[in-house]
Amino acid sequence: MKIQSPLLVIALSFASTDAAASNYPPNYDVCSATETRHAGPFEVIRDFVDLYDDHMKLTVAYDGYLRDLYPDDQINIYIVLNGNDAFIEALPGTNDDAYVFLDSGPRACHWCGNGWNPPGSCDGVVFDQYESGKWICGTPTAVEDHLYEWAFNGYGQLNAWDIELAAEAGGQWDSNFGANFDVRFEPRGC
Repeated sequence: MKIQSPLLVIALSFASTDAAASNYPPNYDVCSATETRHAGPFEVIRDFVDLYDDHMKLTVAYDGYLRDLYPDDQINIYIVLNGNDAFIEALPGTNDDAYVFLDSGPRACHWCGNGWNPPGSCDGVVFDQYESGKWICGTPTAVEDHLYEWAFNGYGQLNAWDIELAAEAGGQWDSNFGANFDVRFEPRGC
């Protein structure tokens, strides 16, 4: 009878473990791929977070002439994503721009253990029998749900994204003479 090496037995036992046992939060970026497009004064960044959960992030940065006339928090960005539109107040960016950030999935996740938790952090959370805890996350806003409605098809696969953009402040528009600036992202995987 042949005697196997103890190290070989240990190595083979680890090879059969299931990687799904990890307990990453639902907003964990498992893909980390990004794509960037430019149109006029806009930079558009699409971030692939988790395509299996239809989870993408979109950043629209504006660095046009309205920033010379108005503070960044008085600039609004008009966005159309595959036919659904929204008018969103921009935030002052750290890269000398005004920006809008949109997220199609969970955010600000925190772990609630089945036991003691800091007061107020997990009030009202119900645990199943033998459940050690669960992730509690924020959800997309109504505006994000509306904009991302056609970002994925009925099977959860990524659609091409046709995006139109314009900026407004104080009744003045930066909109490519009314035609809006546009970018396109083709469907792809991580």
